[in-house]
Amino acid sequence: MFSAIVDLLEANVDKKVSSVIEQVIKLAEAKTGGGGGVSAFHVVEDVVVAVRCSYHKLFFDPRVVDFGAKTSSATGLSSMSKDGTAKWNAQYKTAKEAEAGLLTRLTNGEIEVADIGTEQEAIATERALIVPLEDGYGFATLEECLDDSAARGL
Repeated sequence: MFSAIVDLLEANVDKKVSSVIEQVIKLAEAKTGGGGGVSAFHVVEDVVVAVRCSYHKLFFDPRVVDFGAKTSSATGLSSMSKDGTAKWNAQYKTAKEAEAGLLTRLTNGEIEVADIGTEQEAIATERALIVPLEDGYGFATLEECLDDSAARGL
């Protein structure tokens, strides 16, 4: 959490405290458990210009890629893009159904008891796959994301 506050302050070193204090307070109050972490975003002049999607593990400009609202986060945005949320939910559902189907497949003689571990590993591997955005948008580093946004005139 403190690194996010320091990042915010460093990004706004020329600003008056009064212009960033609200964001600092949000960061100090933000819950970090379960999400993408509070340091996974960048704000310029009170505008969130980059968020690291916790599904894609890439930085996106939320003016380019949709993020859901989340009032308890420091940015007011979800830590996962809407695309990432949809893909995560679909993979979770598919994995749960596949896990539940193992017993049926075992009962029907489609797999042996010895195969269950291998089947579970295959389900886990499939669930862990990260499906990129169709257009390939997304950046490994914050700097790349900011450069792209600047090139787009954002």
